[in-house]
Amino acid sequence: MEYDSILSEPLYKEVEFYAWEKRLFQTSFVKRLKYLAHFGGGAFVSPVVHSRYEHTVGVWKLAALYFPNHDVLRAAAILHDIGHLPFSHAVEKPLDYNHHALTEAYIQDGEIASILHTADLQSGDVVQYLRQPSPLTGTREVLGLDHLDSFLRDTYMSGRMEELPSEVLKRIHCSDRGVETDKQTGLQLLRLIIRDHELFLSPLLLAVDRLLAEAISILWNNGGGSKEAFAKQTDADVIAILKSSQNLKVRAIIHTI
Repeated sequence: MEYDSILSEPLYKEVEFYAWEKRLFQTSFVKRLKYLAHFGGGAFVSPVVHSRYEHTVGVWKLAALYFPNHDVLRAAAILHDIGHLPFSHAVEKPLDYNHHALTEAYIQDGEIASILHTADLQSGDVVQYLRQPSPLTGTREVLGLDHLDSFLRDTYMSGRMEELPSEVLKRIHCSDRGVETDKQTGLQLLRLIIRDHELFLSPLLLAVDRLLAEAISILWNNGGGSKEAFAKQTDADVIAILKSSQNLKVRAIIHTI
């Protein structure tokens, strides 16, 4: 099996990849995810500091593992998070964004659409796939691969998981019906889900998100830049802008964080 550091991460075994998938990972839209913390502002005050890029590689690996011949799903796994803002959910509602809409727009951008075309895929088909319940997105009743990676990765990176995720995956199967496993592993997954929620919904992490939203909203309401430009910035870009702001309250908030 060919190994490539661009598609490598430590939690799951290596999987076979197509040349077009590697090209998608090298697009500006996907590479930006390296500079967005998966936990948003929570990365400032918790041990969970991995990026949305690492999460994306993980979701794609799960897709390739369970659905090796489903090219649309594999493409959607790589592209599902590209519309996320700096600090993600912390500022999405205060600034009236919809990261799903941004994701759809970026997928149809020429840089991505041309790569999909080389694999006989249409950007519209990938967009439509992300709009509907699927093994990738899951439903209210069924765990999807997107959330499966989040729960495994977040709890492992925060030291709240007793074994390697790759070992847990040996006891998990996934089909169009969703994730299937034995009772013991199912209970283990439920415990991981609870632990992950206890962390990212803890008062401290929620407070950081709230402070970030307030600082960015103040900046935005005082001519902090164009909406389109902000959506394509990174966490570090926004922190630099907040730290150099002439607004004393904005600087006080970022100093507190």
